[in-house]
Amino acid sequence: MLKELQIRDFALIEDLELSFYSGFSVLSGETGAGKSIIIDALSLLTGARASSEVVRTGAQRAMLSGSFLPNAGALALLEEWGMQEGEELIISREISMGGRSKCWINGHLATVNQLSLLGAHLVDIVGQHDSQRLLRPENHVELLDSYGGTSHLSILEEADKLASSWLALRAEQKRLQSDERERHRRMDLLAYQIEEITGAHLQPGEDEELEQERSRLANLDRIRQALQYAVGMLGENQADGQPLLDMLSSIETELERASALDPPLEPLTQRYVEVLINLQELYRDLRHYLEALPADPGRLNAVEERLDLIDRLQRKYGDSVEEILAYGQQAQEELAALENAGVRAEGLEAECNRLEQEWLSLAEKLSHGRRALAQQLEQQIQVELADLAMGDTRFQVQFVAEEGQQPALGGRERVEFMMAANLGEELKPLARIASGGELSRVLLALKAILAKAEQIPTIVFDEVDAGIGGRTAVKLGEKLRTLGEMRQVLCVTHLPVVASFGTHHYSVQKLARENRTMVKAKLLGPEERVLELTRMLGGSAEELVTSEHARELLRRTEAGLGS
Repeated sequence: MLKELQIRDFALIEDLELSFYSGFSVLSGETGAGKSIIIDALSLLTGARASSEVVRTGAQRAMLSGSFLPNAGALALLEEWGMQEGEELIISREISMGGRSKCWINGHLATVNQLSLLGAHLVDIVGQHDSQRLLRPENHVELLDSYGGTSHLSILEEADKLASSWLALRAEQKRLQSDERERHRRMDLLAYQIEEITGAHLQPGEDEELEQERSRLANLDRIRQALQYAVGMLGENQADGQPLLDMLSSIETELERASALDPPLEPLTQRYVEVLINLQELYRDLRHYLEALPADPGRLNAVEERLDLIDRLQRKYGDSVEEILAYGQQAQEELAALENAGVRAEGLEAECNRLEQEWLSLAEKLSHGRRALAQQLEQQIQVELADLAMGDTRFQVQFVAEEGQQPALGGRERVEFMMAANLGEELKPLARIASGGELSRVLLALKAILAKAEQIPTIVFDEVDAGIGGRTAVKLGEKLRTLGEMRQVLCVTHLPVVASFGTHHYSVQKLARENRTMVKAKLLGPEERVLELTRMLGGSAEELVTSEHARELLRRTEAGLGS
């Protein structure tokens, strides 16, 4: 149930806070006063898509918040998402001028999709366009299935899962069997590519190692000259004296003699000895490296040829050896799948047959359930329509079997609502005979019936009383008041008779202040309500006759409900 609604900088609303209660609540006001803006804000809190155009002129962002008492379905979602915080549910949403939207559920950041899933358990908003939905037969089966409740919908869900699986397998089977020649051409290409890649005997990282080796071999003379010079300087006699290492060794001898005479010199001598040892080891390593340099003149050509091979493969299959090998692995897997396509197709056929039999069994169960539900719905709708001054109406759910027995989403039949609004008329499709007022009453009758099955705590009717007047308006008000005893009902209406049945009445007004237009709304007290009904009747506070008519409407409503 909706408890609180807070709206800031949304459309024409600067700042508005409203509290709502159980029962049947009415929102009224002049045409264009902003009643539907409040409903639009509630729609956004329950997952409708938003745009930056809803932000009030001059503001940077619109802020919406709502407080709800969640039902069992909403609580299950909150627990699944880890967002349950006590018994109350707080939903907030921010829409910025840049079009970005942020959502919070009980203080946790959420997605619009989560708001939509949660909102489906909280509020059912019925607008004028919903009457038009009744004109489209493809929507009728959905309404019938909703009437069946969770047990019936679970059968539909399971049947649709089987149908989806069957359709996916059939698509794969068709793909496998579509073009045998193309399959063989693809197999030949893959076999060639696999042979080319495997025949190269590539090793991961080989291209980088070869690049390094090519650079080394291409500059081998310069490397050898540098090493020969270093080794010669360190370990061979120079033209003008001893090898450098011999000279450095004599320095070591002198320092050791001096440190024996002067002990504080010992640490410096030790440091020198360490440096000398490192130089001697470096000399040996350089000499070994020099001796190990390759002497094969043909190795560079072999490396170049190997790199050329890798380059050709890279142009075809990937930017590195690793990518080439990965492509080869994928090609092998695809080739194996194509080679086994025939076997796979046979397996798919068997699986499709199994799914088809399971679906047929469930579809048959679904059909029996729908026909039983249709009989109950027909009886209940005729009772509800009689309460709405359509006592001579006949209503029937017509079934048309789909051609073929193959699995399909939605079951084996099409459903269409048929109606005869007057005595002596034949049943005809709802879309061909119902007037606007009749559609509104049929929709209200359906909502009154479905409210018991759907268990949605709040139902909002946004000007669904179009085309209704006179005694029918009284019946409509009575029906909404009765529905309010089962669910919280909010109704935007222009009919004073309907408004008189509300247990709570809100007035919505559009005001001009400081060259700005803004929308205000408030819950009316008893005398304020008389004034609002007087306005709705076309009069003013000074017109005693109209004011007394408004009071009489309220008295008759309460007297009728009390009797």
